[in-house]
Amino acid sequence: MNCIFEQANRIVFREEDVPQPGPEEILCGAKVSLVSTGTELSCLRGRFDAGTVWESWVKYPFYPGYSMVAEVMEVGSAVEGVRVGDRIVCQAPHKQYFVLKAREAVIVPDSISDEQAAFLPISRVALLGVLRAEPALGERVGVIGLGLIGQLVIQFLNLCGTRQLIAIAPSSSRLQLALENGATDLLDMEAAAALGPIEELTGGKMLDTVYDVTGYHEVLQSCTRFTKDLGKVILLGDSTQPNKQSVGPRVVFNSVSILGIHGRMMAGFKEWTEPGMNAYIFDYMNRGKLNVGRLISKKESPLKADLVYGQLADPQSGLMGVVFDWTQL
Repeated sequence: MNCIFEQANRIVFREEDVPQPGPEEILCGAKVSLVSTGTELSCLRGRFDAGTVWESWVKYPFYPGYSMVAEVMEVGSAVEGVRVGDRIVCQAPHKQYFVLKAREAVIVPDSISDEQAAFLPISRVALLGVLRAEPALGERVGVIGLGLIGQLVIQFLNLCGTRQLIAIAPSSSRLQLALENGATDLLDMEAAAALGPIEELTGGKMLDTVYDVTGYHEVLQSCTRFTKDLGKVILLGDSTQPNKQSVGPRVVFNSVSILGIHGRMMAGFKEWTEPGMNAYIFDYMNRGKLNVGRLISKKESPLKADLVYGQLADPQSGLMGVVFDWTQL
């Protein structure tokens, strides 16, 4: 059983044949998969400017999802290091059964739950965003966009010794969660209204770094006004409509750097390796330094995907992380 976006705003479930694994492949059965809210809702809506990665990537029927925890059911003749019965996390879509190249599977340590492991892919994205900024002790930072990745960015920034961390969103529930994750100041408002309050909260010093984790084209022009001279804006949300995006009125005068980062950069970025990044994240989950449990709002059967995506698209629902539980099928 597979969750498929058959066309824009249409979700279907379909049984499909699963091939036998090749010599270097493994056959897997899904346990849980995490909905990557921003990415998957953008793929479902299907509104993309011409020339964007979105336009070239999302072709219907589209198979959403990239945060899967599964059990290995069969291994190919040349596979080493992965055995039948292993729990693995990978970037497979929301599918009940699937074949995967063994080198793309990450073995889940016994100390890590299925639900924790499902956060590995988006935790790597959040970590990449923080690494991109090269944070220093004592910085003042703002985070706009308090979905799953934004909340993880806040947790990683606290590990870096951030002095002041301002969370900005028109959502009291997400702001409360940001406070639990380590934000020092909360602004319950749209980014466009936050310039004066940020100036007041920082005593006129403004921010060293601003993280735009929204993917909304309107937000960037506000972010570049929040930084001090030579400040940085980190784009972790990729707008589907960049033709409407403006950098803001004072980027050159204030010498602001706008830096993007994408999850495909995880191998070798800043001398990190993908296995090293995985081990770091699992270690910090074990120590309680990275708490993903508080980001989970509910577990649902994948058969309720229509309801889940509808609720996630509604800002009033208050939902954060939703995990599809494939054992309910």
